[in-house]
Amino acid sequence: MPTVGVVGVGYIGKRFLDRLADTEYDTVAYDVDESQVAAATERGATAADSPADLTRRSEFVVLALPGTPEVEAVMESDDGVLGALSTGQTVVDATTTRPDTSRDCERWCESRDAAFVEAPITRAAPRDGAHMMVGGTEAAYESARDLIAVLSDDHLHVGAAGTATVLKLALQMRYAGRNALDAEIVEFTRDNGVDPAHLRDFFGMDVSERLLDREFAQGIEGLGGLAIWHKDIGYARDVARETGTALPINAAVHEAYKATVRRAGPEEGHAATLLRYWELLNDATERAFQPANDEQ
Repeated sequence: MPTVGVVGVGYIGKRFLDRLADTEYDTVAYDVDESQVAAATERGATAADSPADLTRRSEFVVLALPGTPEVEAVMESDDGVLGALSTGQTVVDATTTRPDTSRDCERWCESRDAAFVEAPITRAAPRDGAHMMVGGTEAAYESARDLIAVLSDDHLHVGAAGTATVLKLALQMRYAGRNALDAEIVEFTRDNGVDPAHLRDFFGMDVSERLLDREFAQGIEGLGGLAIWHKDIGYARDVARETGTALPINAAVHEAYKATVRRAGPEEGHAATLLRYWELLNDATERAFQPANDEQ
């Protein structure tokens, strides 16, 4: 049976292992965090000593890492993926990175007669489920297609390496911008004596419950939504700088995220903490909703 090695078994990596359970695939796992590896072995994976060890034992290598620096380190380090990669293997990078990172990885893998596809994943699309955007050559895509179908509920082959990452960054720009705008609207209503829940209850707007309830707990394990969007819209700005694309709204959103990340506590991370930014600007950090007319 083919073996899938998963490098990075945090929030996303463990869900990949759950999807691979009870399939034709055997699994091998590696993470710098030993507690994550222990959780992976409980899901039926075999522990690897290093990315190189994992690569030598796998037909497919799946990367589920925080971002570009981690992908580059895992690929290029002395005990990394590239040194152990051989003909016929396929690397699937589910990390959201810079597009150039995907193009570099593709070139490195092809130099070893191996295939590479980028396949960033999202669970925040309007459609339910986990969706992957795939970038790479047609041959590389075909080599990974069956595995990608297991790892996601649906996927789209966007085009060459780098294109799927651009699409993922566009999604992140929308999610981050929408949360920033919603946080501003919620603070505007509260600051002027109106209950923001009316936006949801009367107009049917899908404003985040976390914003309405001031729920700042970490939304997901690891980087969390706040840090992920801060990272990814920063990547989008890097791409736009290279291509000369004007992103004035994205620039303002990125500044808001930078200010918020600096103030988020260690157990906080969800994008709802953006509300703190607007509350800070309005000197209302701990203010609860009060009606404009003090009618009791």
